[in-house]
Formats: sequence, C-alpha cells, structure tokens
Amino acid sequence: MNKWFTHIFNLIIGVLIIAEGAVYIFWNNKDGELHLRSIIMTILLFLAWGMSYRKQLTSENPTAWLIVTIIITIPMILPWLFFI
Repeated sequence: MNKWFTHIFNLIIGVLIIAEGAVYIFWNNKDGELHLRSIIMTILLFLAWGMSYRKQLTSENPTAWLIVTIIITIPMILPWLFFI
C-alpha cells in the first residue's frame, strides 16, 4: 500500500472525526451544558483511529489495519444516514 495514500486517507479520517465530534458536542448543547456522551464517543473514536493509524505505519500487514480504520468510521457515518 502506498504511504501517501495512508497518510492522506488517515488525515481526512482524523479531521472528520474531530469535525463530527465538534458538531455533536455543540449541537446537543442544552442550556450551556456540554453533551458528555458526544465528548466520550469522540475521544474513543479518536483513540481507536490513532491506534489504527500507528499500526498501519508500523505493522507488517498495513492493509488489515486499513480495514480496521474503515470499520472505525462506521459509527461516524451511521448518524448521518438518519438525516437523509
């Protein structure tokens, strides 16, 4: 797998996780209180993405970890499907 693809793909995923987390944290903001579930979910998704990205760079089989990264994006995509 090409290293440029790995870096660009993971950069896009990382930015999307942060952007979606910010949208949910501030969108679910009620009476000035931050939405704790959105904060926790964003942190967990970001940690899982970070570990997967590191494994893609250091593992002997980076394609398997690319699949893990794609699986990590499923919880990020599912909420948007309900708005369509």
